[in-house]
Amino acid sequence: MDFALWMYPWDVLDEGVTTVVERLDDIGITEVNLATNYHTVQAFLPHNPVRKTFFAQASSYFQPDAGYVDLKPTPNETMGENDWVREIADGLEGTQIALTSWTVGCHNSRLGLQHPEMTIRTPFNDSLAFGLCPSNPAVQQYLLDVLEELSAREAFDRIELESFDYMYGTGFGWHHQKIHARLGTLGEFLFGLCFCDHCRENAANKGVDVDHAGRVCRETVLQLVEGRLPSTIDPYSWLATHPEVDKYVNARTSVLMTLFSDCREIVDAEMGYYLGLLDVEDAWMHGADLKRLAEPLDYYTVIAYESSGSAAAARLRVADSLTPDISLHVGLLPGHPAVDDAASVSELVDAVVDAGAERVSFYNYGLLPERNLDWIREAIREYV
Repeated sequence: MDFALWMYPWDVLDEGVTTVVERLDDIGITEVNLATNYHTVQAFLPHNPVRKTFFAQASSYFQPDAGYVDLKPTPNETMGENDWVREIADGLEGTQIALTSWTVGCHNSRLGLQHPEMTIRTPFNDSLAFGLCPSNPAVQQYLLDVLEELSAREAFDRIELESFDYMYGTGFGWHHQKIHARLGTLGEFLFGLCFCDHCRENAANKGVDVDHAGRVCRETVLQLVEGRLPSTIDPYSWLATHPEVDKYVNARTSVLMTLFSDCREIVDAEMGYYLGLLDVEDAWMHGADLKRLAEPLDYYTVIAYESSGSAAAARLRVADSLTPDISLHVGLLPGHPAVDDAASVSELVDAVVDAGAERVSFYNYGLLPERNLDWIREAIREYV
């Protein structure tokens, strides 16, 4: 049974690679999921010996080469001229710790603000700066270029994809967002449904009446805002009665299928995709057809930041029912706000192992207090 920890590069380097390796060996962790290209963040760091918080705009933690065209990752300013990914990879070489690239794709507010023409566009034609649109050829090329560079380093046993899709199934994802209208799941989803030129063209090529679909989305969002539709309305039932919008939504799945197939051509390592940032069964809101998307992937990592083992195992079972022909890994949160004691962490681990998880990743080394790292050690002791 393999156990991994998601990690930020600043935590590894502030503590020292050798010290981190010794601690991971003591816990029973054999793999680091390292943030290599990441979104904007403020992280609170309970046991970091250098700092207690880290601020960063959307950044890469490697120095990108000159092979990019329209979009290029911006190296993190704190890193300066250094290459943190290379430093950590070199430090882990020869140890028992494997290295995975935790790679964020379309969630990039820095690039979104610089290139609003490449972002998700709401049905009202607003740019959603936090999300690049994967239908845009320039964005697709950017994602492939990032993966090509990371893969060429030959430092990673796995490359895991986060937000290589139409974001979180909602039109909201900014850092200080203000929402004082009750949109519900349907309203947030429709507000975040991309109507950029490329999405419109893709849907039109599949016979969708794009203008009609956009008009219905706008009207429905406003009806929800004004209380003329209940905010509790179920997206599934609503789409069943609005077939043109349903066809527009479904047109996105072929875009991601092509994108992931192109990623597969580039990535030599095992390639996984994070599943379950919404409910697992709502992956379609990201544009993901789980059964089809499994073809170019080696596994899904089911995000199960749950408080009970039964709830975490249920997410795995749902994923298995929707896409039974692919390996399932799982991500657990062994701390606040999910759990507050060692027994709960053990319950989570036992439950997902019993449910068939082939690998467990814990979130997140630098964000967890020391005691929570001890909880992980106790929870996985019998499996390592």
